[in-house]
Amino acid sequence: MSTAQENLPQQPAAVLAEISEAIGLQEGAAGVRAVVWAFHQVGAASTREVSRRTGLPVPIAAAIGNELRRRGLLGRERPSRLTEAGTALLGERGAPPKVEVACAACAGTEITIPAKLREAVSRLADIAAEGPGADLALDQSHCTPETKVRRVLALLRAGVLPGNSLLLVGDDDLISLAVGVVGEVLGVRLTERLAVADISPEILEFISERATSLGVPVEVAEHDLREPLPVRLRHSFDAAMTDPPYTAEGAKLFLSRVIEGLRPGPAHNVFLSFGAKAPTEMLDVQRAITDLGLVTHGLIRNFNEYEGSGILGGTGFLQHLLTTDATAPLFFEGYQGPLYTRDKRGRQRQYICVSCEALIPVGAGARWNAVAELQQAGCPNCGKGPFRPGRLVEPAASGSEDAGADRDARQHD
Repeated sequence: MSTAQENLPQQPAAVLAEISEAIGLQEGAAGVRAVVWAFHQVGAASTREVSRRTGLPVPIAAAIGNELRRRGLLGRERPSRLTEAGTALLGERGAPPKVEVACAACAGTEITIPAKLREAVSRLADIAAEGPGADLALDQSHCTPETKVRRVLALLRAGVLPGNSLLLVGDDDLISLAVGVVGEVLGVRLTERLAVADISPEILEFISERATSLGVPVEVAEHDLREPLPVRLRHSFDAAMTDPPYTAEGAKLFLSRVIEGLRPGPAHNVFLSFGAKAPTEMLDVQRAITDLGLVTHGLIRNFNEYEGSGILGGTGFLQHLLTTDATAPLFFEGYQGPLYTRDKRGRQRQYICVSCEALIPVGAGARWNAVAELQQAGCPNCGKGPFRPGRLVEPAASGSEDAGADRDARQHD
């Protein structure tokens, strides 16, 4: 094929698919786009640099580069740069912004927020302060404003944003609004379609109101994720992010719903936020990832920081997963098993009032069956709150699930 642009299909998606088919790329069009994105972010890049940024083997990155050159999308100089036509593959809105993500994550630890996005952190802190409180009965513990911005940066670094579509399975952390705020600060719309599925009408109403003021369309669906996704959200997204309940069952179910929402095919991006658990339960989480046909593309420990002494003990990891040809949901009907931490234990737990340090039992047989009821009523001693989880009321039997739950609670103190 010559370098003349007139020989190119008009739609970027068609060009990416054509290149993928030409070299038999298992990662499909998403893999080609990742290479184009790497060239855009770096500028003049060697094949080795592109390989390091995308995780593709050097020969595969070289083959994609050669196909891009044949089509006049990549310059023939070495190291190479995208041509104007090559940059157009990243979207109809022109060249996306180059965001320097200080990335020790390439060394395995952290993503640093650049100075230009400190404004976004401040704005998100103000927004979160006016939003609904965390519902510990649903294992909610809101991440910090810095974490919200870092999650968006993780999507930018992976080439997910700017992009066509992003699904958030659960969004009490208000990442949908973070996408809007970061995009506004950068001066670009980061996604064409942004959707949230969440069980809380309060959270969804807040997101809808704030998204309107930001001028960012967010499609919301009030939905109990024990049930399959609404039809309008199935098989239609390029990437997804989730921060599920703090149980192996929660991770398995929410990831299964994520897969329902993604377009079929390999190399679609999934971002999972989760907290460190005991090795046996973490094994269950990793088994679920494998059973779902997902593979780990990267993991950053202590990436997520949470407000106060939440259910995650303050921090959690971010795991970047990719779909494969074997990816498929595990739950095709409604899910009836345990989901939240409270579902896995029948004993009462003491909750500690942050305002007055009173100890209040919560659980079966107590005045409040769930911490959400205690939050609504307020502390019986001072009338305030909030509350952090304490110890189980009775000593847990050695080796039982309650013993594991007690271990998790001690991490909060």
